[in-house]
This record gives sequence, C-alpha cells and structure tokens, in this order.
Amino acid sequence: MPGEFDPVEELGLFPDRIFVTDLSGFILKNNALRDLCARFIRNGAHFYDVVRRYDALTAYVLGREEATAGSLVKWVIPFLKANGATDYSVRRCYAETVQMMPGSEDALRFVSKLLPTFVSTSIYEHGWLEVSERVDAPLCDPFYSRMDLDRTEFGRSDSRKIREMGDRITALRVPKTVYELNVPMEVDPADVKIIKTLDRILQDEMPGTPGMALMEGSTAITSHKKAYHLLDIRKQTNIDLDCTMYVGGEDTDYQCLDLVRDAGGVAMSFNGTDFAVRGSNIAIMSKDSTVGAVFASLFNDRGIEAILNLAANWNRDYLKKCEFPDRSLLDRMLQAHPRKLPEVYAVDKNNVDEIAARSAEFRKKLMS
Repeated sequence: MPGEFDPVEELGLFPDRIFVTDLSGFILKNNALRDLCARFIRNGAHFYDVVRRYDALTAYVLGREEATAGSLVKWVIPFLKANGATDYSVRRCYAETVQMMPGSEDALRFVSKLLPTFVSTSIYEHGWLEVSERVDAPLCDPFYSRMDLDRTEFGRSDSRKIREMGDRITALRVPKTVYELNVPMEVDPADVKIIKTLDRILQDEMPGTPGMALMEGSTAITSHKKAYHLLDIRKQTNIDLDCTMYVGGEDTDYQCLDLVRDAGGVAMSFNGTDFAVRGSNIAIMSKDSTVGAVFASLFNDRGIEAILNLAANWNRDYLKKCEFPDRSLLDRMLQAHPRKLPEVYAVDKNNVDEIAARSAEFRKKLMS
C-alpha cells in the first residue's frame, strides 16, 4: 500500500512488472455476494441468480450502451437493506461465510512480496476487510465496492414495497440458454421476461423509494471501473500492460483481461466464467491457488514467452526437469497434486469455445 517501505526501491531497483488480481476463483472459493443475498433475502440465492442473469444479458447479450457488467453489486443493496441488513450484520456475514481457496493466503503473500500487487474486486469493503485479515498481505493495494447501509432510513412501507419487488424477481425462472459473446442469437422467452421485469423495477419503481438514494450513494466496481482502474495503475506505476499479469475469474474481468491480452501481457483466467476465458490467453482450472503463484514467479523472472512455453509443456515430466526461478515453490505445487495436475491451457481462437465451457463447468462445481 502507499507509504509502505519497499527495500527494492531503497536499493534503486524499481520493478518492471506488476500483478493485478480479482478475488473470485483465485483467492475466494465461494460466491460472496450470492451467499450474502442468501443470508438476508428470502430465496436470496435464486434472487441473486436472476439479477446476475439480467446483468449479463444487458451488458454482453443486448450490448446496451449504458450497461456495464457487475452493476448487480449496486442493484442488490436496497433489497439487502429492506430485509434487515446493516453494515455490522453484513460484516459478520462475511466473517461466517467467506471461503478461502486452499493455498490462497500463501499465494497472495508470496506474490505481493515478489511484485507490486493490486487487488481489483467487486466485493464490498466489508468483505475485503475479512479477506485482508485472513491473508495479511500488507503490500496489496485494494480496489473494492463501497456501500453504507446505515446512512439511509427505510420506512416500513418502503421496506415492504422493495421486498415485494424482490418477490417478483425471485418468481422468475432462469433458463439454461447459453449465449456466445458477440454472436447474435434470439433471446430466450424466459430471459425476455427477466429483462422486462428488472427494467420496470430498476428504472420505473425503485426511483420512487429511498432505495434509489442508497444505490446512488454506493460505489460498485463494475467491469468498466475495473478497466479504468487498470489504466490508472498503468499510469501510476509507469509500467505498460505488456508487463502486466492480470488474474480474473468474473464476467467483470473480461475487459481487463482483453486489454492485457491484446497488449501482450499475461491475461489469466483462474477458474473463470465463460466470458473471463474469452478475454484470456491463459486459462487455469485448479482446486488450490499455488499454481497461480508458480506462474507469477515465472512471469516476474522471464515474462510472457516463458508463461506460454510452460503452458505448452504442462506435464509432470517437464515440470520435474525444467529450470525454474523458485524450485521449492514448483516442487510444493507438484507435491500438492500427486495424481493430477491443475488444468492449464494457452487459449486461442481455435480452442476458446471448448476451454470456456470446461472452465465455466469447473467453476460451477467448485463454487457450488
């Protein structure tokens, strides 16, 4: 964080590469916002699934000009408040429900000592405080969503009205239709119903309640904000995107991954969604986070070409014999996977559809 003593800088050795990561899939095993909704809202897990579907539909399927993936972080706030959530109870909920990926604490601590490390996440500040206490990685510079539930009072009628809106949302069905990025296709009738219902609630009905002021007073880290933040990091550090390793797993990471990939940096989907994989040049599916530290170590030492070479030769025989900047780290990863290595792929236009489907299914099973 700003102001931290950095012995490398004191020696006049300034870093020439940076590491930026989302939390979901690499550091966190569970869907923290979904679990938060499940705790406070009636049928909250399904409520979250419907709102997330609407978020993805408007941003990536309909391609609305004003839409930005991740806006659901803002949209769910009035429903949390109307169902009794307070800032304290949200903080307690995160303490009880946050699930760290095995090896994530060590991985993030290792990387933060190796490279300037930035965390870019849509999780609320309440959740980041819980994660930071567990990881204890003081050199990480975090960027997270903010909300203040206690600053706005809801009357009984306002709360009842918003809860009724929530009931209408949870009554909707989420279809299994899969849409490909930037590929036109007819929208499923069930999705049409989701779009019309959420449009009516968020655009016409919510503005008449104090829930609108609560949303407007929050800061949601959406896909656009993540992209702007990435460009701010580039300006702040004077390190270009071709010397950046970005690790993401959410739909909201697509723009950042796409920017880094096109610039020639490492755009890594780690247990990523379909859209996250489509923005990446490396995709990893793993039940622990150590492999992410392995790739970060190699990136710091040798850059993107070494990363692509490692992905192309990802097998146990090669890993046992290859030269590696931190042999003990690589051996620890091998020992943690005695039977089957994490899945690692170099992503290109020929295999992206298959890998995106595999990763989305792996993520669904891992985070269920």
